[in-house]
Amino acid sequence: MKEEYHFRFQVRNVEESSDEYQSRVVTTFARIYNDKKDLVHEGLFRVRFNSIGIYPFPADVARQISSKNLQRLLLMELKRYIKPQRKYLTPGEYKPVW
Repeated sequence: MKEEYHFRFQVRNVEESSDEYQSRVVTTFARIYNDKKDLVHEGLFRVRFNSIGIYPFPADVARQISSKNLQRLLLMELKRYIKPQRKYLTPGEYKPVW
């Protein structure tokens, strides 16, 4: 039986990156729940984005989560979370919403 996970994300901080692609680095707070609504993990993960694409930091994920399946899911969900917001994410601190 395959376990299902639910992800809750929150943008905490956005910083300009000093590279030629005008990238920004988003610090995202994530909570991961299993299908029984038990908290599996919570932590901060960084995601870099620019006009070319969205790139979560695999080292942040690997450092905090040991399950390869959950690592893969989290990387995919981080990209999916940031994609619709990238044109609205301006540098600065963001208040927690929950």
